[in-house]
Amino acid sequence: MVDWRTRASALLPELGAVIERESWSCHVFLSELWQLALEAHRDDDRDTLTRVYGFAHWCFQQEQFLSNASVVSFYEHVFDEWELRHLVAPWLPGEVVDRVRPLWEWRWPAERLAEVDRLLEGVRPPGRNAV
Repeated sequence: MVDWRTRASALLPELGAVIERESWSCHVFLSELWQLALEAHRDDDRDTLTRVYGFAHWCFQQEQFLSNASVVSFYEHVFDEWELRHLVAPWLPGEVVDRVRPLWEWRWPAERLAEVDRLLEGVRPPGRNAV
């Protein structure tokens, strides 16, 4: 099994300072990863978005601890910057949405959840196997 720090170092050198802090958990890293995604969305940086979402999805597919970490420290927050919702939605794999939706349901009013559901309807993520 590949260590998340090793894979993150190879894919996301711009977050090297966070990766190298051994006292910081994958939760901290995944929160920083989301901040990088926000910048990349604002800059329309598809290369960074491919690497960020590819890494988050890879984490989601790993053993239970890392998978859960990706859900609560990355995917749960992907719509926190509401103005970017149209840009975020296409990057979310259906299997992730199915698992994180109950957390969104708990956090958001019904109107917001309904809009996210509309955005995600029929959307296929680009580059699911990008990394």
